[in-house]
Amino acid sequence: MMNSYKSNHRNISGKRNNSLNKWNNMIYPDKRNKQSNSNQIGKNNSNITAIAGNWIVAIGSLLSAIASTPSNIFTQQTLTDFNLIGNILEAGGSAVVSETEDALLNKVGDQLQAIGNLATVVGILSKNEQSGQLLEKQGSLLQVVGLGIVINTEGKLTLLETISNTGNIIQLIGTVIEVFADTDTKEGEVMNAVGAWIQVVGAVITALATE
Repeated sequence: MMNSYKSNHRNISGKRNNSLNKWNNMIYPDKRNKQSNSNQIGKNNSNITAIAGNWIVAIGSLLSAIASTPSNIFTQQTLTDFNLIGNILEAGGSAVVSETEDALLNKVGDQLQAIGNLATVVGILSKNEQSGQLLEKQGSLLQVVGLGIVINTEGKLTLLETISNTGNIIQLIGTVIEVFADTDTKEGEVMNAVGAWIQVVGAVITALATE
């Protein structure tokens, strides 16, 4: 008998709550709309931030690629400055993108890329050439790991997600080439430049596909 009473009481309470919700929706129709609009605005802001972050990475990659290309136009100091600014931009862009990621692995991957670029910056600024080159290699390796993490290998992807994924794969290939390039030789310098420009192509593709 007690169980029957409790069941009836729950049903009555449930109906009362439903009635109250309907009544609140009738009286305060804007409340739900404002919440929905707020969520949409937050999503749009996140998308804009991701787009900006990826384009910052692309611009940074471009500057680094110019710096990696043997040139008679720019002085060595100018090329070094380009490389420094480029890696700073890449680090900043990756950090910005990481803040917009919902998936933990993507967030970690972007942060590793940012740390890798910062390691490269420290290497560029190092007074010791040997330790500087080592830091730059380690920075590139961290970028490889970060890019490997953000590449999506599971699930069904949309067209834009597939394009973005392709861009990340291209960046990964370019960065791996840079890691194995021996910049102390002419062939290594060319190989390093090729890797850097491949990275630019991938970064631009990823930026274009960001929604």
